[in-house]
Amino acid sequence: MKMKFLGLMTLSFLFSTALFAQKTFDGKTISEVKEWKIEGKKRTLDHLTKYDDKGNKAEETEYTANGDMRERIVYEYNAKGKCIKETHYDEYNKLKKTVTFEYHENGKKKSQSTFLPNGKLKSQKEYEYILK
Repeated sequence: MKMKFLGLMTLSFLFSTALFAQKTFDGKTISEVKEWKIEGKKRTLDHLTKYDDKGNKAEETEYTANGDMRERIVYEYNAKGKCIKETHYDEYNKLKKTVTFEYHENGKKKSQSTFLPNGKLKSQKEYEYILK
């Protein structure tokens, strides 16, 4: 019993350390990550990811080679930190689609629904977990 407890403590410590490591850099909280495309001496912003105060991905923007916005995605989370909604915008910042997620009590993804800009359902997915 003591070995199981120590194993769980170690696993818990490693998991929380990994989460902490993802949310900080040199001891400071990460608010944005910029990805730059380098071609010769030209440096162009390729991707921008913004994070909320809890370290969740809040917004992601992808850019063209000219530096114009290609797509933007805004993320929303529930109280348990699970992504429940993605709102996708096109290069004109016009709503392209909305994707919602539902979860089982154990936190595993249950379903995904994609909606058109007019709110009509475009597609649905269900997740099935095969257990051994």
